[in-house]
Amino acid sequence: MKAAPILDQAEYHNIRFPYDPRRAGVWRVLARYLQPWVDPSQPLLELGAGYGEFTREIRASSKWALDQNPALAAHWDPSVNALFQSALDPWEIPDASLGTVFASNFLEHFTLEDGARILTQVQRKLRPGGRFIAIQPNFRLEPRRYFDDYTHRTAYTDAGFQDFLRSLGWRVEHAEPRFTPFTMKSRIPTAEWLVSLYLALPYRPLAGQFLVVAAR
Repeated sequence: MKAAPILDQAEYHNIRFPYDPRRAGVWRVLARYLQPWVDPSQPLLELGAGYGEFTREIRASSKWALDQNPALAAHWDPSVNALFQSALDPWEIPDASLGTVFASNFLEHFTLEDGARILTQVQRKLRPGGRFIAIQPNFRLEPRRYFDDYTHRTAYTDAGFQDFLRSLGWRVEHAEPRFTPFTMKSRIPTAEWLVSLYLALPYRPLAGQFLVVAAR
C-alpha cells in the first residue's frame, strides 16, 4: 500500500500564503495592540511563525519562533531562536520559562486532540501567570470560506475555542469575537493608520477572525 504524500510546507506557503511586504505594517499595528498582554521582561514563543512579522515587532526579553518550513528563516530577525519542527514534537525550551506564547491562524491546522497536546505543552513551558494569545479564523463569521484552506482540520468559533481552553485548565482573560478580517490576501487597505482606526471601531465590519487571551 502506497504511503500518503507528505504535505510540502514550501508549496503551501507559495500557494496559500506567499510573502507580501504590506503585511509588515499590519503586524506593526497588531503588535502594538497586543503588547499590553505581553510582558516585555519575559521570553516569548510564536507558534507557526510564518514570515516572522509579529515576532519582529513585539517587545520581549528574548524570542523563540517555531515553524516547519526552514526557508522562512530568511525573513526572520536574526536574534530569534529558531525551532524548525512540528509543534507536536517536544520543544527544546526549558519548562516554566516563557512569559507569552502567541499563535495566529495555527490551531485550526490540527485535530482537536492534537490541539490539546500542543496547548498542554504550552502550559508546561509558560511560567505561572504566563499568557497564551491566539488569533483564529472564526467559523461562525466565515463558514463558507473556512475550509478554502486545504490544510484546515478543525473548525473553531470564538465561544467554542474559549470553552476548549477552559476544558484544559486555562483562564480566559480577554476575548474579541470580531478582531480582524478573515484574510490579509484581500484588497482591504493595509496602511497603518487605517489598521489602527479599524481596531478602534466598536463594531468591525468584514471581521472574520477572533482574538482570545488566556492565562496559565
